[in-house]
This record gives sequence, C-alpha cells and structure tokens, in this order.
Amino acid sequence: MIDLHVHTTNSDGTDSPIEILKLAEEKGLKYLSITDHDTCKSYYDLKDVNVEDYYKGTLIKGVELKCVYHGRNIDVLGYNFDLDKMNNWITTFYKDKSKKSLQIKYFNILYDVCKKLDLTIADKESIIWNPEVDWASVTIYHELEKIKNENKEKLPEDFWESFTVFSKKYCSDKTGPWYIDKSEDYPSLKEGIKAIKDAGGLVFMPHLFIYKWAKDKVEFINDIVDNYDIDGVECYHSQFTQDNIDYLLKLADEKGLLKSGGTDYHGDNKPGLEFATGYDNFLNINEEIIKNWVK
Repeated sequence: MIDLHVHTTNSDGTDSPIEILKLAEEKGLKYLSITDHDTCKSYYDLKDVNVEDYYKGTLIKGVELKCVYHGRNIDVLGYNFDLDKMNNWITTFYKDKSKKSLQIKYFNILYDVCKKLDLTIADKESIIWNPEVDWASVTIYHELEKIKNENKEKLPEDFWESFTVFSKKYCSDKTGPWYIDKSEDYPSLKEGIKAIKDAGGLVFMPHLFIYKWAKDKVEFINDIVDNYDIDGVECYHSQFTQDNIDYLLKLADEKGLLKSGGTDYHGDNKPGLEFATGYDNFLNINEEIIKNWVK
C-alpha cells in the first residue's frame, strides 16, 4: 500500500513529519511521500533523523506547488527531485512573497467580501489565526460556519457543503465576489512544471476531478494532458469516485503517463479523511502502480 500525497505541520497539516512516518509504519505502507505546499522543509527536518527508526518503507521526496492556470489556482505534484535545487527555486520565487504576507492580503480581501455581502462574521481583530501556517480562505470559511444560521439564507445552499466547494467553485468563479486574481503571486502552471523538471523531478497532476470551476472535466483534463509537459497523473485520491479512478487509470495507459495516488491527508484539518485509506476506508492503493518510476 502507498500514500504519495500527504501534508504536515510544515504546510497545512496537523501532524509533524515524524508523526507521519510513524503512521506510515503503523499502516504498513511500502511507499510514502510528504508533499507539503510550496515547501521542502519536512525533508530538511528529517536530514538528521534516522528515518528507519520510525518507518521501514521508502520515503519519496515530494512537493505540491500551487500554480495558476487560466487565472485560477491549480496544484502540481513533483517527485524524486534534487532537494537543494527544488528548495532553491521555491526560496527564490517566494523571496518577496512570504506565505504570511500573501495570506494577510487574501484574508483582508475575503473579509471585505463578507461585509459587502452583509454576512455576519466576527470582528476582524478577534479572529484567531496564524497567517504563517493557516490559509485565509479556510479561516474565513470556518468563521462563517460558526454562525451558519445567521448567514444560511444569504448564500447558495451548496456553499455550505464543504470548504472544497467554497474553494474550488466559489473562490475560482471569475465572475463571483469571492474570486481573487492570484496570477502575480504564484507561478504559472508551465513555470511550476519547469521548476520541477529543472530540479530533475517528475511532474504529476493531482486531483484533476475536484476542480468545481471545470464544467467539462474531460475537456479540462485533455487540455492538461495534451498541452503541458507532465509525466503522470494522480489516479487515486480521497475525493474521487470509482469512475474517476477508472477513467484516469485508462487515460494514463492510453497516453503513456505514469500513475500515482494519495489521500491528500491533512490530519485534523480534514476531519474524516484517514491517512492511507481516505474517507470510509475507500482507498487501498497498491504499490504496483508506481513500480515503473519509483526509485
């Protein structure tokens, strides 16, 4: 079994790198990858640690870069890269754009949207959050959830289904009030792909079926596969249906793409999503799918 999409306290997860290693050992994973957002810090944290004291399987270097695709945020996964080269690119790209500064900017924009929509929300100064590790959109959504009854009738019904709907649908709707143009803050998808390639890594596109703004998922996926220099696709993900999985497995075979899979585990930040198995133990990803590319 494998899990190649996992987040730690170095991005937006609640488990430390050591805790993730222990979980992987408990679950008997053969392969694991920590794929924090826009940082390789977990791998530097583990440099002076004897990983085998905690996990006997294979740890594959990974990262998840937030990129921009036609004005909307999209993620790309990199694996098996040169750690220092990847880290140097991230450090250089974000030298004047710290997560803290970006999240404070987004928080203020989203808070102003709440006020313009006449939504009830706590005073800005009383909201407890840490822009160095928290996401502004998550913070605002959870604040609105706390007083859902007062705002329920002011927003569409599906707004309240999950943060994913809020993020992937409403925050990505260019015509809607929640949209923020982040094209100057993050690399384009092509830039993110090039950065991983230049660091000697493999490029995989994760969770392609979860983007709510992509009305025609097949057209969207075909554009990515046909027009971007990717090596593989994440065929297994916690939010995929069996039909989604089967489609991507078949597509990978037809296009000669490599395959990967992971839960997108975030610890307590995604309640109900279990490490290695996803929601309701739906996932059990066999290591055979990565044997043709794993090192």
